[in-house]
Amino acid sequence: MKVSRLFAGVLIVLLGIAIFLSNFDILRLNWHFIFRLWPILLVLAGISVLVSNPKWRAALYALTLILVIAWIVSAASEGWGRISNLFEGRGGDVQSQQFTQDLGKGVDNASLTIKAGAGSFTLDDTTSELFRANTESNIGHYTFDSDKNGATQTMELTLKGRDDRWTFGQSRNTVDLSLNTRPAWDLDLDVGACKANFDLTPYVVRRATIKAGASSIKIRLGARSDTTRLYLETGVSSLTVYVPSTVGCRIKDKVELSSKSFHGFVKGNDDYYRSPNYEASKKKIFIEADAGISSVKVERY
Repeated sequence: MKVSRLFAGVLIVLLGIAIFLSNFDILRLNWHFIFRLWPILLVLAGISVLVSNPKWRAALYALTLILVIAWIVSAASEGWGRISNLFEGRGGDVQSQQFTQDLGKGVDNASLTIKAGAGSFTLDDTTSELFRANTESNIGHYTFDSDKNGATQTMELTLKGRDDRWTFGQSRNTVDLSLNTRPAWDLDLDVGACKANFDLTPYVVRRATIKAGASSIKIRLGARSDTTRLYLETGVSSLTVYVPSTVGCRIKDKVELSSKSFHGFVKGNDDYYRSPNYEASKKKIFIEADAGISSVKVERY
């Protein structure tokens, strides 16, 4: 067996074991910490291409494997729990900001876009206003733009002056959101490595799109909208989506290198996963997930 194939096989097995153990909370991994060291692999890969001696090449593969193992052990020692500390740590001057948008007359539709760096994002409360956000950050400052066109209010919350050179345990970037339950919502989250917890059950959500790096994301969807479309595009992540059992749900996934759990769903000949009540339900949820090496779960409640 070629050394390169052996190395690739062992590497995939190690990553698979690490993801499997993290799914059951036996091993707690911080993928953001892992991603900060990935250029080392490119350096070693380049050296291995230049070195023609099989013994030296085998030694480089062995060194890379040792680094990967140390990599995983280091990330495990930091733990998923440290991702909150990373985004809520101390260091630098933390700027607190609050943004609001009144609910104007005739607003039936609302669109919210959030563009930010790595951080912690939470949506778990409603408001009598159309929109409210409380932010704390020492990696930049937020700006808020809002525009009304007919019955649609369009809003954008953006992190400016962003410094992505994180100091571990000292950088802070948190966003706590509250939305009004009356309008139909389109939501876009475009961020770096993040921890996100979104409870969307009180809202009429037509579409939600999340693009993120290494992340831990939990989303709970509700049954108020006739049609909800959820798009997920992430790097190395832990994704959990909860959908109401009263709504028909269809899943399209591109997560071949990931651990996925779609309990209670049936895979069709077209490679879509569907809930048993999909055809009969008047209300539908469509989920599309495009993830890297990730753990993806969709659970019915």
